[in-house]
Amino acid sequence: MAPTPADPVRPRRAIAALTASLLTIELLAGVQTYVTQTVLPLLAADLGGAHLYGPLDAAAQAPTFLMLPAGAWLLVRFRTDRLLLWFTALAVVGSATCALAPSAGVLLAGTAVRAVAGGALATVSMGAIVRGLPARHRQLVLAGLSGTWVVSSLLGPLYAVAVAQHLGWRWALVLHLPLLVAARAVAARCVPSEPAAGAGERVPWGWAVVLAAGSLTLALPVGPWSALAVAVGAALMLRAAAALLPAGALRARRGRPAALSALLAVASAYFGATAVLSVVGHDALGLAPHAYGLVVAVPGLAWAVCGLWTGAHPALDDARFRRRGARAAWGLVAGAAVVAVTGALADRPALVLAGLLVGAALLGGGMGSLYPDLLGRCLARPDPDDGLSDARAATAVVLAEAVGLALATTAAFTWLGSGLGLVHEPRTRVVVLYAALVAVALVAARRLAAAARSRP
Repeated sequence: MAPTPADPVRPRRAIAALTASLLTIELLAGVQTYVTQTVLPLLAADLGGAHLYGPLDAAAQAPTFLMLPAGAWLLVRFRTDRLLLWFTALAVVGSATCALAPSAGVLLAGTAVRAVAGGALATVSMGAIVRGLPARHRQLVLAGLSGTWVVSSLLGPLYAVAVAQHLGWRWALVLHLPLLVAARAVAARCVPSEPAAGAGERVPWGWAVVLAAGSLTLALPVGPWSALAVAVGAALMLRAAAALLPAGALRARRGRPAALSALLAVASAYFGATAVLSVVGHDALGLAPHAYGLVVAVPGLAWAVCGLWTGAHPALDDARFRRRGARAAWGLVAGAAVVAVTGALADRPALVLAGLLVGAALLGGGMGSLYPDLLGRCLARPDPDDGLSDARAATAVVLAEAVGLALATTAAFTWLGSGLGLVHEPRTRVVVLYAALVAVALVAARRLAAAARSRP
């Protein structure tokens, strides 16, 4: 049987090198994620306060959405290796700008530049996995990508706290970049360099702008109108996602479209609950950097450990995926509920750190026990074929996860930083936020049940 684009025949050495570079990139990207989370309260205090949380997250998300829908267009028109190198260079420029920022405005600009590069690199990297690795290796590689977070979840906060305390938060943002550049250079040499096969759809720039506008609207500092801004921003983002994902994905009852909507909901519940843990620990509950750094590390560690097992024991049939999805969803529900209770009992300091650690572990375990299988459902071509090309599937996966992440994290940061003018007590904001995230996790459970139906 002739090889297909989904299962390319490539030299073993090239596959091994590509796999190693992708794992290294994921490791360093994980470190970078934890660095950003850990130093966020420190840079906000240095450059202007908690009102920066929402705008900074919006600056990190909105430009990404201008690039994500262009992913398939880029992959079919330009060499993959050049895309990796070009956007890596742009990411370095953005990170350096953030590290040198003398003011909040320059920090926002550097964050936006880094986000433009990150949006493109997310789709190009997913395309490298789809195009550069044989189908039979992908599930193991996805499990390996989860496994790198075992290291990054421990190394990232430790590195961030150590560098921030000895050299400052600015150095923490850039000290690891040379290794990341080297890993991406190796990936660029090993990935299939020719443009992906496909007719190359027109880039839906209109909907990309709507996504970006929705992300920015979520964080608008408009005082008593802030709650309305969050509602309008969320509506804009969900409407654009419905247009950019495969038709009917947000309400699909089975197949890959349902899996994509499940990924969006799961990402909202998980990242909304975990991305803000440094702010919850430091600003609302009074933990020192070394203590909240430990809390920040736990979700990724639990995700990675559970993801290793899940990737090695994939749920290949509908029944197993349904059971696994239900358990994962209840893990997310329980984790958000524990953090909410911890916020309510924050006047008892002995319970704060323990409660946050337990809630974070439940959240990470729920995500890790599901994520490799859910990605597999989104990327694997069904029989009969549903008409989604590899490039379109890769773009849809990145888009669904990014929309869920941005919608939840920007709203959560905005809420924690301002209370939308409705709640002034930081601890009460924590309780309200995580109660809302319990509801989001219940929505994710319903979408996972739909994703478990692969055939009519």
